[in-house]
Amino acid sequence: MQYQDKVLIVDDEQAIVELMGLYLKSDYEVIPAYSGQEALDKVKSEKPDIILLDVMMPDMNGYEVCRVLKTSVETQFLPVVMVTALSGKDDRIKGIEVGADEFLGKPVNRLELVTRVKSLLRMKHLQDKILAERNEAMNYLDIAGFIIFVLDADMMINLVNAKGNDILGYGEFELIGNDFSKSIVPENLRSEVRHRFEGALKGESELPEFIEHSVVTKEGKEIPVRWYDVVLKDVDGNITGILCSGEDLSKFK
Repeated sequence: MQYQDKVLIVDDEQAIVELMGLYLKSDYEVIPAYSGQEALDKVKSEKPDIILLDVMMPDMNGYEVCRVLKTSVETQFLPVVMVTALSGKDDRIKGIEVGADEFLGKPVNRLELVTRVKSLLRMKHLQDKILAERNEAMNYLDIAGFIIFVLDADMMINLVNAKGNDILGYGEFELIGNDFSKSIVPENLRSEVRHRFEGALKGESELPEFIEHSVVTKEGKEIPVRWYDVVLKDVDGNITGILCSGEDLSKFK
């Protein structure tokens, strides 16, 4: 049987849930929820592909539900369509602030509903494909046994592989968004590392073929690492960041 995308429809009025479900059930698996908390519970249990979320609900309103979903690593990319009778500019701004992807007004227009859902799911499938390819690439990097960090132009950590997290004692996303030098470089070496990276990011100097300096684990232990760093460039040749590949030397020392 061919997989059908799952649409979670959340509204405290059963008639509205049933109406939107009627519009979508021929093409999608429809999952109903009648409160904010039930919606969060069903996101965990049913793993929907998109959510149609009412704004005005008594126990937990749609803004609060959307905020929870968009601040969770597991659900931050889950498309959320806010469905509301509110039409004010401030209401839409509030929805954007909590991470809503789209808006639909009540009463819901069938064609608009179907079109928005189809468009957002197409984008989600493309994003899922990109993430899957990225994860596959990361698996190869993990198998290679190297610590991998990707830093942006401000030396903030954009990516770290499983090997790096394991050696340093961090969770999967714990280091993302943190300053590389302040997070894992010993204090006495930070200015040296920043100076070297700043020169490379500005295109004023070359990175050495390799360099050895320790890193600090979450528990405060120092581990010797040999680093092979290269600058990253976009299609126009502009420097966008640095790829840091580290070889754990503690097993040799």
